[in-house]
Amino acid sequence: MIATILTHVEQLEAIRAEWDALAHLDRRDGFFRTSRWYLAWHRRVRPDAQPFVITTRSAEGRLIGLAPFCLYNYQDLGFRMETVGFAGAETVSGDFLDVLAVPDQRAGVLHTTLNALHEGRSRWGLLQLGEVLVSSDLHAAVKSRADDMGLALREEQENICPFIELPPSFDAYLQGLSKSFRYYIRRRTKIILEEKGGRIEVCAGPAQATEGINALVQLHHARWESRNDPGTLGRPGFVNFLRDICAQPPEGSSYRLYLLKFEGKPVGAFLLFYFGEAALYYQAGWDPHSPLERYSPGTFLMARSIQDAIESGLRYYEFLRGDEAYKFRWTKSTRRTITLLGARSAVARAYLRTAQAKDLVKKLLGRGSSASTRSAEPVEEPVEQRQD
Repeated sequence: MIATILTHVEQLEAIRAEWDALAHLDRRDGFFRTSRWYLAWHRRVRPDAQPFVITTRSAEGRLIGLAPFCLYNYQDLGFRMETVGFAGAETVSGDFLDVLAVPDQRAGVLHTTLNALHEGRSRWGLLQLGEVLVSSDLHAAVKSRADDMGLALREEQENICPFIELPPSFDAYLQGLSKSFRYYIRRRTKIILEEKGGRIEVCAGPAQATEGINALVQLHHARWESRNDPGTLGRPGFVNFLRDICAQPPEGSSYRLYLLKFEGKPVGAFLLFYFGEAALYYQAGWDPHSPLERYSPGTFLMARSIQDAIESGLRYYEFLRGDEAYKFRWTKSTRRTITLLGARSAVARAYLRTAQAKDLVKKLLGRGSSASTRSAEPVEEPVEQRQD
């Protein structure tokens, strides 16, 4: 196996078809590892980051593995470190990050990738692998190779990621919920659509992306401004990032943006992505001053999006990271992700020691450890679950 480190966008553009073919081999979690996601993130969210994509090819020249890494400056606890990690690990930009690989070549690809990281160690002092599935083979490989690579390891920011394993029909799904919640969903649907005259539109094509994203942004800001918080979409570059992704989704994927309208005006918006076998619930917003707000538009839109995912033949509905209570009214199934830190330089090692000391202080004060907390607000918006 032959590893190459690509550091220029032009090099990445040249391999996009091969890259995305690898991403589609993981039909559940490959979406956030596609070339389109990476390049849009780099362009709009982190233009300061430098590509550091490690490709692995067979002796015949076939691309059999790709690690969507980048180099960036990371600052925390007074430390500043040159860092290598997955592109898009921030809360706004992706979950279930990993090295792409042909399944029967995965062990060799991981070994080759870690060797290439080690050989390029002069470029970085901290390895930061965010949103890695706990107990994945990547997780195990990094832990087993840490000593060989001269890395001091730390695990932090463990996140709960609820999901639904979708049944064959929406009725079958509803039967798995509590009787009171089933009634709640049906009652809200009837009130919003029949009694109040609400109307739902689904934006799904490039021509509808601008209108849909504009409505989502407006409603998201309205909701969070009522709480004196800018919300996720207030982060630099993120709105244009979403515009790019919805106008031209990653190869083989699509978006669904649900707009709930009342008296001709959008009062609720709900964004998902479809990829392979999964629907990914990504972002939402609604008007806190709308007459429909008291009827929980988020609950109504989520129920509709789950129904559509089932009817589209998907296998999973992913809520992404965050253990907000409302998610567990829809499902009890979860996965976990974690951030792995590997310190190579003296500065990075000092940073890990300081972080560990901070954890100890928090534990002694009864405040828990940062190893089990989220680094920032979740992508998902809380869905109102109020009763009449």
